[in-house]
Amino acid sequence: MNLAIKTLGCSLLFVMTSVMASESGLLIGLRHGSNYNLAADTIDENTLGGVYEPSSYRTFLLQAENGRIELIAERTSLLLPRDDGFWRIDVKHSNYNNFNEDFIWINPAPDSDSLPDPFLAEQEGTKAFDISMLVSKRGINSEVGEYCSGYISRDILYVGTDYLSAGYTRNESCDSFDMDGGMESALQVLSLKGLESVTIDTLLDANTNKTFADTVAKNKSDELGDVSGGIMRSQGQWILKGHLPVPDEVKYKNFMVPAKLPNKISTEIIYPDWKTIKQHVPNAIDALTAPNKEFLIVFTDSGEMLAFNLKGDKISQQPALHILFKKPVALVMSRWAEGQYVSNWMQEIQNLGPDPKQSWFTTADIPSKKKPSKTTGVVIADNLNVNQGIGQHSKPVAKIKKGDKINVLDVLGQWYKVKLVNNTIGYAHSEHIKILPQLPYVNQACPIDNCNYGKWQLNKSAILYSDPSFQSDAITTLAAKQSIQALYGEIHTSQFGEIEVNKNDVKDDNLTLKKGDKLFDLAAISLGVHTVWFNGVIYQLNNGWNTNVVSESDVWGKPVTKRLSDWWVKVEIPEKSLSGWIANPDAEGMVK
Repeated sequence: MNLAIKTLGCSLLFVMTSVMASESGLLIGLRHGSNYNLAADTIDENTLGGVYEPSSYRTFLLQAENGRIELIAERTSLLLPRDDGFWRIDVKHSNYNNFNEDFIWINPAPDSDSLPDPFLAEQEGTKAFDISMLVSKRGINSEVGEYCSGYISRDILYVGTDYLSAGYTRNESCDSFDMDGGMESALQVLSLKGLESVTIDTLLDANTNKTFADTVAKNKSDELGDVSGGIMRSQGQWILKGHLPVPDEVKYKNFMVPAKLPNKISTEIIYPDWKTIKQHVPNAIDALTAPNKEFLIVFTDSGEMLAFNLKGDKISQQPALHILFKKPVALVMSRWAEGQYVSNWMQEIQNLGPDPKQSWFTTADIPSKKKPSKTTGVVIADNLNVNQGIGQHSKPVAKIKKGDKINVLDVLGQWYKVKLVNNTIGYAHSEHIKILPQLPYVNQACPIDNCNYGKWQLNKSAILYSDPSFQSDAITTLAAKQSIQALYGEIHTSQFGEIEVNKNDVKDDNLTLKKGDKLFDLAAISLGVHTVWFNGVIYQLNNGWNTNVVSESDVWGKPVTKRLSDWWVKVEIPEKSLSGWIANPDAEGMVK
């Protein structure tokens, strides 16, 4: 069976600088979607049958130094550092009528004179590259697209220095008498040098090959097809798995091969052992240990990535970094660097395309250095001149309209020193500007109907913080099913929602609004009722901008900016003598 994989490419310059040798860096490549679950097992055939869910990939760069672990960058595709610079690896998802097919591609290309290729030009992030020609035939076979429905999926499971492992699944039915359609599956290993298929036995030594053959013999039966092998992730290590398909069905059996992979595939260690990691983080599904054994990365089944410092075989009680992913992810690549190479990576990645259009993680869950509070003003005059200096006779440098936001840098008597969105700095009279409340805006409220504080049981794990802030110390990770005593809660708004009125003469209690007025949503205090700011005054106002709350005919406002808020709950765990705060809880017992 010849399973075609397709590629493209260009070249990059690798820049060398020097940093302290104690600095560590980690590039992790993650996958969302595909026919493989988070444990690198194939999804149940009932879920797979006839369903095409394309995979997507991201690279994250972490930096660790002096006990601090920070997320430096997030980029689309898998970015693999090599001697000649970074290579970008991804999957192109193509559609022709009712047929979908995946094509794995690599950048750079072997031929520097290759012409641009529009087939990949629209792939997110690739416009930062000179897109080159595909090495082999591109696109879906026209006859397949005309007469067949179904899919061919190619899912990246592992990327190393010299090899790539992928899962292949085909499920198609055809109307033409000349085309059979059918179903098949396999695991593949490909050389990155030419993206050519290699058999798994060519990578293994004699002892490992014997173990592989013996394991196949134990799992083989008459109803199963040809065996293939690939590399996947399981419980903190790269492992060898075999694959036996059921001919003409979207069913197959993956089995683990109890053999150590050769160093050309992986030299990574897991430390402490998996049992110790599971005791510390009960819902852990994967983990990575720095080569210098100074920090540990743990992935959980609830979509978290936790980073802990290590001292000997002891894991720090508090995670140094906590990221909550918006979607389930699985690890497919991990590359470590120390000393000068961390700085190299940081510089290179800044040039590898723009930030993703949508991040995969919840930004509020990433601790960062506390920024100084910013004072934001809103213009209440129809048109406001911003002057070069203080006084009405000073030369105007800009004109801003009613409802615009500006950054207030200083107060000089009755004048504000302001900074505009284009970085122009000037002065404006304070009577024409009203100051928004400082962020975070804290409101003693509950964001759910029939809210009930008391005895709860967590549905999923949660970080226990010392204070209601993601910048505060993380005390521990509370496991799912943990019983807690919820005392009270606070809504912390980190970004106000901006609402533009689109109807005239909107009346709500003592407030009358006109078309074009700007409101700022501070917090939701009960079903359909919000705390809003308008022209320097705070009101309790019925929601008139959300069609889920009011009918379309009653809508009078249009959201311009979404309000971002977190629900912090003060909790106690008496049997553990613990108390602290959890954010955005998911628990039984929260409602009456």
